[in-house]
Amino acid sequence: MSWTLECQLLAFVFYFLYASFFEWAFHKYLFHSPKYIKSTFRAHTLVHHQRYKYEPSSYEWQEGQEKDHITMDWFALPMFVGFHLPFFWAIQWATGIPSLWGGLAAVVAYYTIYEFFHYCMHVPGKRFFETWKPYRFAKEHHRIHHKYMLQNLNVFFPLADLCLGTYRSAASVPAPRSAEAAPVPPAPTVTTPLNKTAPPLAKSPRVEAGSPK
Repeated sequence: MSWTLECQLLAFVFYFLYASFFEWAFHKYLFHSPKYIKSTFRAHTLVHHQRYKYEPSSYEWQEGQEKDHITMDWFALPMFVGFHLPFFWAIQWATGIPSLWGGLAAVVAYYTIYEFFHYCMHVPGKRFFETWKPYRFAKEHHRIHHKYMLQNLNVFFPLADLCLGTYRSAASVPAPRSAEAAPVPPAPTVTTPLNKTAPPLAKSPRVEAGSPK
């Protein structure tokens, strides 16, 4: 393997790890904050999160529902590539290490995995990998995000969540409260008024001597 190819492969790994932090920042400051791009905030927080909630009955797509507001706009990938291109070129030029193509490949791969699995999480289809433990972990990880929007900001690769303190495990989510049984009313009690005595017994008629019987 040539030195150039080795450098590009190492760059791919490095930038793929970096993409977890880029996703974290993009998700937090653009998807969940109206400060910078209000249309992005509106589409994600006010539409996507209101349509797909934490509860299993609303987290997944339902029959008859539109399958929109799950994936990003078509221009998202070209935008991400165009945003990173000058930075990757500058780093390659400054260091002399061939890493540009590895970096661009990492951005494309990370985005593709993100979009595909995010769609699968909300629109299940009995795919062969949907029973795999890593996928079920990632799906539950993202479902928790729909309850706590500023936690679990990574969709499938929670490296940044672990490093930046926003990871929330399924075990830490409070269990739903079960409906409490209605209180049983106390049995009625019969009280006897105080200082009340039973009526006196009737006296039998007295028979005196010499009286007719």
